[in-house]
Amino acid sequence: MNAPATVSCLVENDNGLRVFCDSCSRCRDLDVDRLVDRYGPKMELPEIGKRARCSECGGKGGSVQVVAATW
Repeated sequence: MNAPATVSCLVENDNGLRVFCDSCSRCRDLDVDRLVDRYGPKMELPEIGKRARCSECGGKGGSVQVVAATW
């Protein structure tokens, strides 16, 4: 089994990260530079989803989706 992708994978591939709230399904694009500062490059992306808190409903936990660079 492969290990989950990490924040460093986002940086290396110039990708973004989107999180979906498990409670209300709201989605939000996250700032990758802030993720690096807050969690470090080795943080696994599913763990970021588990730690997320929705700014709309206050629910904790979500799923993440890698967003490809669009240049």
